[in-house]
Amino acid sequence: MNLQRLPVTKSFSCGRLVASTLLVIAICACGGNSPKSTPTRIPSSGAPSDSAPAEDLERAAQLYDEGAVEEATAIYNRAIQQGNEAQRRQGLWALAKIQYQQGDNTAAESTIDSYLTSNVTPAEERLALLLKGTIHYASGDDGEAEQALNSYVGTGGPAKAYAELRLADLSARHDQKDQAIETTTEVLREPLPASVASNARLSLARYYKDAGDSASALQTYELLGSEAATRNDRAEALWLAANLAWDSGDESRALASLQTLLAVYPGHERAAEALDDPRFAPNIVIGSRALVLFTQRSNVDAESAYRAIVDAGDPAPAADAHYHLGILAERASNYDQALAEYDASIATASGSQQTATIGQALWDKATVLELLGRTDEAVGTYNAIADTAPSSEHTSEAVFRAGMLRYKQGRGADARAIWSRQRSLASEEAEQARAYFWSAKAARMLGDQASAGQDLSTAATLSGVDYYTLRARGELASSDLPTGGALPSAAPDWTLIEEWLRATVGAEDPSARTTFLTSPALQRAVELLGAGLRADAETEFEQLIEDAAGNSWLLYRLSRAASDEGLRSIAARAAARFITASNGTPPQAIALAYPAVYPEIVNEQATQNKFSPFLLLALVRQESFYDARAVSPANASGLTQVIPETAQAIAEALGEKDFRISDLLRPKVSLRFGAHYLGEQVQMLGGNIPAALAAYNGGPGNATRWQQAAATSDPDVFLESIDFSETRAYVELVLENYAVYLYAYGLTSQPILPLG
Repeated sequence: MNLQRLPVTKSFSCGRLVASTLLVIAICACGGNSPKSTPTRIPSSGAPSDSAPAEDLERAAQLYDEGAVEEATAIYNRAIQQGNEAQRRQGLWALAKIQYQQGDNTAAESTIDSYLTSNVTPAEERLALLLKGTIHYASGDDGEAEQALNSYVGTGGPAKAYAELRLADLSARHDQKDQAIETTTEVLREPLPASVASNARLSLARYYKDAGDSASALQTYELLGSEAATRNDRAEALWLAANLAWDSGDESRALASLQTLLAVYPGHERAAEALDDPRFAPNIVIGSRALVLFTQRSNVDAESAYRAIVDAGDPAPAADAHYHLGILAERASNYDQALAEYDASIATASGSQQTATIGQALWDKATVLELLGRTDEAVGTYNAIADTAPSSEHTSEAVFRAGMLRYKQGRGADARAIWSRQRSLASEEAEQARAYFWSAKAARMLGDQASAGQDLSTAATLSGVDYYTLRARGELASSDLPTGGALPSAAPDWTLIEEWLRATVGAEDPSARTTFLTSPALQRAVELLGAGLRADAETEFEQLIEDAAGNSWLLYRLSRAASDEGLRSIAARAAARFITASNGTPPQAIALAYPAVYPEIVNEQATQNKFSPFLLLALVRQESFYDARAVSPANASGLTQVIPETAQAIAEALGEKDFRISDLLRPKVSLRFGAHYLGEQVQMLGGNIPAALAAYNGGPGNATRWQQAAATSDPDVFLESIDFSETRAYVELVLENYAVYLYAYGLTSQPILPLG
């Protein structure tokens, strides 16, 4: 269960969208200026389309989508064994994709072979060849893979770039390096998603190196060191560049790449490896060594390195070294030593006017003082940041913390004065809303209801749906948070949404729509999805969203097409790029970005666990952004991002003896487990929803500790008592989602968050 503001989708639920060699766009007679809703259809021509009344194949698809794999598989097997030719063909194709997606490549290979011997159309054969070639490639069956992939390329299929990249790697496997280089270079001439192009260039560099062209390999690695799609790939490319340059005798070039690796990616495993590499270690300066050791949490060695920097006597690096020594002392719970190091950092940095270091050291010093209960000193130190380092990233938050400490002391006038100062420092609406909201709380403490109402009104009228804007509206409404309601299953009102778009951004450009919907990228995406290659399809859809950024109509078309085909995460992600829950946005439009996914399961689980189904959806949006197959770096899985240890405990409590961690990728299981765990926290914490969410993310023990630190039932004081920044933000974001959900589905008249 991890904090992700907009989680990166890992793969898709099994939708009905399939590959097509031609995207047919239904455009009404009046064109893009028509007030009528214009659907975006991508008709199925790449998978069997015959009806199958004898076996409920549509029901099977729904069951698989929900995670009932065995039930879906049983239906498809009955269709294969007992159905007519069309049903048998449809069952074989669906079963082959399920087997591949479940990791059973051997069974998938056999099923595809049976499918290809049936009466398939050319379009069906094309998709089957792509999937077959991919499966054999992954299994190391090079001959079968090459034959199938070459056959697919011969059809001119939209996703031939993916087939050609696999063929290039097969060439390299068989020592045909020149062919691999030629094929990859040709594919890279096409506009591909950034991550696909990055991976292809990494392979290309390897092909160059293996072919003996070190110069081209090095040039490619160095380019990727700054332009690869991910931090991990950039770090890896820098490491490979450093090694190749060193082996080629160009030590200065090697050390340049190494220096960038250590400075920019000190937490990467290659940075730690470099410290122990006998070629590089003698050339690594003490500052770089210290940073890597510190980031990798090699605390003892990091302390020795930073002590050496201090002992060297140079004030500029010494200020930074004292600061890091302070953090290392905190890690060891040696708070007095930490304070001494922060003071030394501040004094040293002041002499050389290093205001950034001063601000950082003051912030960490203040947090330690607050932890130790030395409140007056903490308040003075927080305020000192605004006085001595006003440009610090911590300035606004530091002043707020000073006000909060005075508020907890019951010194409302002091708190109100401090928060008044913060309003002049806050540059974002969320910070403004927070300062006005707490100024209102301080005014109420002083009995000044008029000022409290004025401050709440100011916060409530801000345009966003940030937590404290929603809380201000809730305080003014003096109403309870709705807890009932069931998720609807009605389709979006596309006509209303298009009317709102026309009124907001103007008429749609039919030419731009046609260009976008007939683009090679979209054709690749639907081809890959139709072939069951969901990870590759996901990459294409993510790039399509990026390409459409800033164009509300194109994002709408993408969201609508994805929604129609059951691609929940992609549909919501595209919608979130052009829809905000601000004043004037109709609830029906907001619902595109806040969809009621898996309504039957969510309603059932929320009812069983005694909380609103909209709260469960709010959690799902934050945890996985509706991606049923999302897996985090911490191995949290599924819609509700349950970690393995917690999942095992939940399975035991629910009596699920046959549970496997991979079952969390099934929506039915993930929603049940997540709802059960959240329900436990709600019950254990007396119905306190913010505390329950804090427990879900940060652990029940910490949630109890934060309740004790708050020393009050006030939910806002509880929130500000959470000392894990990730958990605090998580609680805010889920509750923001909750408020928007309630508004989008008609339970409130505006986004609002009354918490009692």
